[in-house]
Amino acid sequence: MKTFLQEYWQKKPLFVKNALPHIHQMITADELAGLALEEHIESRLIQELPDELPDNQWQLEHGPFTAERFAELPEDHWTLIVQAVDHHLPDFSQFLDNFSFIPSWRVDDIMITYATDKGSVGPHYDYYDVFLIQLDGKRQWQTGQQCDDNEKLIPNLPVRIVEEFITHDCWDVEPGDLLYLPPGLAHHGVARGESMTLSVGFRAPSNKDLLSAYTDYQIDQLQGDNRYSDPDLTPQDNTGWISPAAIQQVKHRLLDTLDAQETLEHWFGQFASSTKYEGGVEQDDGQGSPVDININDILLCCHENAPFLRDETCRLAYTGLTADNPNLLFINGKQVDFSPSAKVLVQLCCQHRRLPPQALANELRDPLNQAFFLRLMQQGVFYLADEE
Repeated sequence: MKTFLQEYWQKKPLFVKNALPHIHQMITADELAGLALEEHIESRLIQELPDELPDNQWQLEHGPFTAERFAELPEDHWTLIVQAVDHHLPDFSQFLDNFSFIPSWRVDDIMITYATDKGSVGPHYDYYDVFLIQLDGKRQWQTGQQCDDNEKLIPNLPVRIVEEFITHDCWDVEPGDLLYLPPGLAHHGVARGESMTLSVGFRAPSNKDLLSAYTDYQIDQLQGDNRYSDPDLTPQDNTGWISPAAIQQVKHRLLDTLDAQETLEHWFGQFASSTKYEGGVEQDDGQGSPVDININDILLCCHENAPFLRDETCRLAYTGLTADNPNLLFINGKQVDFSPSAKVLVQLCCQHRRLPPQALANELRDPLNQAFFLRLMQQGVFYLADEE
């Protein structure tokens, strides 16, 4: 993975034939369509109408959909897209462990695309890294030019399609094949018959998003009596003049807020672990309806090698000067306290979506660790897998 990060990550595309040979039939087209019927699941339907005038060649619909809507669709030239499948199906949440060489706070979600013959979303580019893994059927992928905000898009369309796509490489992909694309690289995928593609996307917040989120956080944190002051003020020739000294003081005041390491660490931990969708596990003050479980149940399950799974909607991350010395723990955008004895347990919880029972049992020898993990279980951050 070191070679991949050095030579390909955010630099150039990579195609790997049969990279994940056992991925075939993880989900059926009917099961994916079933998710698109749900109101709380984000989904889209894109149709290409090649016989229409340019302005009407593409149609976009947002879910939830109905079974009747799917029944009336044509046999070809349409695509169904379902977001955050890993939030709803445990197998896909566990699948993200294949990408553990990338910090988990960078992971956005798993998107699955089902396309009929000739189905496509048009040549386009994304602002983030993406791994495209073929689940079922065949698809042809073409990669083109490197794009930025100046790239011309076809106007008056409901989808973002580049005006001129310059083909550089072409691959015919089959189940298990993987294609990595760096940010900004134009690409175009067309189904060859029925096709299903899994996409692992990564968060890439813009500078605007980062600054907006951080200033909102700072506004909530700063004291109202911390004000501009100028005790060394001297007379000036024109009362309307804003002096360089005044501008410098404002600059230093603003930069001081960015240079506050502890404040920045608290904010970014919350920002990076925040969830994209509502409705998942809430980290609160312990009120509500906790899961009915006790520490003896947990210890017995560890002894029996029963697996504990992280809730599919939960995002865990921690900060620290080194990876083996956690300082602050964040779950779903909120800081969570833990005792010094739980540092290894914190690493374990953040590293694995499926906790290794023996390693967990070793850490639960400490009573403080027991109380910490029991709280996570009661709040639904982890749950006992129901396996036969």
